[in-house]
Amino acid sequence: MPIRQRLADDIGTDFDSVLANLYRDGSDYMGWHSDNEAVLGPQPAIASLSLGAARRFVLKRRKQEMPVPEGGNGSSSDTKLALELPHGSLLLMRGYTQHHYRHALPRTAKPVGARINLTFRQVLA
Repeated sequence: MPIRQRLADDIGTDFDSVLANLYRDGSDYMGWHSDNEAVLGPQPAIASLSLGAARRFVLKRRKQEMPVPEGGNGSSSDTKLALELPHGSLLLMRGYTQHHYRHALPRTAKPVGARINLTFRQVLA
């Protein structure tokens, strides 16, 4: 069964596009960003399939306009969640994830092999 069809069956979203990224080694990376393009809608579903070497994926909350607590620095994005994404893993981001969080695939100095990431999306426009 094609990957796109299996995702549609398992997740309940009919993805119509895929973005492929090749990370040759630990020096290839993706910086902090959100997949919040208007054509994806306000609550996009994004399915990220990892193939090849395991890599660390990091997620952090966007800075919010908040009052600064006494003794604090006003940043609500200091806490990060790191996940190891091994071969065959599927990361699903949906709802307001792109609105409230940014994510990255950081560089690594440790020896690591090649990785391909397929990111499935539904384009609304």
